[in-house]
Amino acid sequence: MKPNRSPRLILQSHWLSWTLLIMAYATYGGFLHSRGATALTWAFSGLLAVWGAWAITLGWPYLRQLLMLGFQSDLGYFVMALAIASLSVAAVSQFQRFAYFVMLIAVSLLARVDNLIAGYRDTVAFVWLSALALLGLALSWLPVLMAAVEGSRP
Repeated sequence: MKPNRSPRLILQSHWLSWTLLIMAYATYGGFLHSRGATALTWAFSGLLAVWGAWAITLGWPYLRQLLMLGFQSDLGYFVMALAIASLSVAAVSQFQRFAYFVMLIAVSLLARVDNLIAGYRDTVAFVWLSALALLGLALSWLPVLMAAVEGSRP
């Protein structure tokens, strides 16, 4: 029997994770605004959002293979130990940025699981997750643009 994949049923069952994904990226965008981020930082953040969607959808087999390679040699264990140590230093010294990074990973994985439950293919899931993440970053500009319009009124 073919599963019911009507848009209404999918939206009813997966709206929470998709909303959390948009809100998390909008919050991250607000963090970038508060720090006075440059256009390069915004471009990097957009690329990071698309890369994250790629990594958990289309790129997952390659990343999984690379990770498993790390468990097959002493050099792999050494590199992973260095990576974990570096992440620990980043978590302590740049706590707020690290917390945003972990939050973005968590909501992206939650949305990916919902996409798997909905039965989306990897390419559709990649486009969907990328679009939602970029929508969240774009929505973070709304308060800035509204303040600019309000400030230009006489």
